[in-house]
Amino acid sequence: MTIKMRPLFIATLVAAASFSFTACTKSPKPRVPEQSKQVPEKPQMSQEEKQAAYKGTMKKVGAEIKRDANYKRLDLSTPELKNWFTDITYKLWDGQISRGQFIALGLEKYPDRAYEFEVIANGLLSKS
Repeated sequence: MTIKMRPLFIATLVAAASFSFTACTKSPKPRVPEQSKQVPEKPQMSQEEKQAAYKGTMKKVGAEIKRDANYKRLDLSTPELKNWFTDITYKLWDGQISRGQFIALGLEKYPDRAYEFEVIANGLLSKS
């Protein structure tokens, strides 16, 4: 009887040990599909509101420029130059072009005026 008990005891011990290991493991949680994070959209401004906001920002930039003794006024004496300048400043303000693109466009017409275009870009991109 001692001989038959030993294999039965070992089998029972192995079974108990294996059951104890399976009881400790966690079953994987069912995957719940993630909901896409929606970024709230900015309210769309009308074209008139955008123009008014742009003009307000340009007035602030103009006031900053007047206080800057190092700033040299750009020659915008012709309607073509005024339209060009308005176009690139609006595109920068509206996010259609980057700061670097704005400065590069300015330096194409005014190669010696990097400081001035940096001041303008900083003013247009400031959030105040």
